[in-house]
Amino acid sequence: MKIEDENYRLLEDKAKELGAKSLRLLPAENIVVEDRTVLKCIFGCNGYGSRVCPPFIPTVEEFKKILADYEWALLVEWNSNNVFSREVSENFIKYGFEPPEDEAVKQHFQNNLKTIMKDRKEIIQPGVLEIEKFAWTLGYNTALATFPGMCTWCATKDYSDVKCAGAGGPCHHPTLRRPCLMGLGVRMDKTLEKIGTPLQKFPMDDTAPVPYTLILLD
Repeated sequence: MKIEDENYRLLEDKAKELGAKSLRLLPAENIVVEDRTVLKCIFGCNGYGSRVCPPFIPTVEEFKKILADYEWALLVEWNSNNVFSREVSENFIKYGFEPPEDEAVKQHFQNNLKTIMKDRKEIIQPGVLEIEKFAWTLGYNTALATFPGMCTWCATKDYSDVKCAGAGGPCHHPTLRRPCLMGLGVRMDKTLEKIGTPLQKFPMDDTAPVPYTLILLD
């Protein structure tokens, strides 16, 4: 299906209204999906087992087949003021299990983590769902949003933790969950390279991460 220029402008305006920095249209065939990507979910990510992550979402093989049915996708870049120090950036996963001894570093890490969860729950997740819904009203009936990582609908009020049902029971918000990009096998770095936008380099050094989501469109 061809994406009309007027519809694209409407989608772009809606995205920016909801807190996005930019929105770009790209052919779905430009989305790079690799089987090995999910190794980073299974090994090294504390989001594994979240209801938007493996093993509760389509496998990479299944997603490749699903993606082949789509012609377009919207790449949404979200604003972020969540500045990471180099030390926190380099040790982010480690500090989730072994908090740093230095109180200043510990506070910085905790603030970064809470801001990630807050941004996802209050801006990114509701925003990408609103863009998906708006796409439906424009006639793109199979539009499907994705999340940038672990779901935070069940984050605690102080954003110190996420109480996901996981394997312990059904999702608390089944109509609001969408699959995590990496869990589907999406290589965001290679996808961005295809459109001339290199992924942000790591580790970060007093810089803010750039959160991305994709909305499949057809």
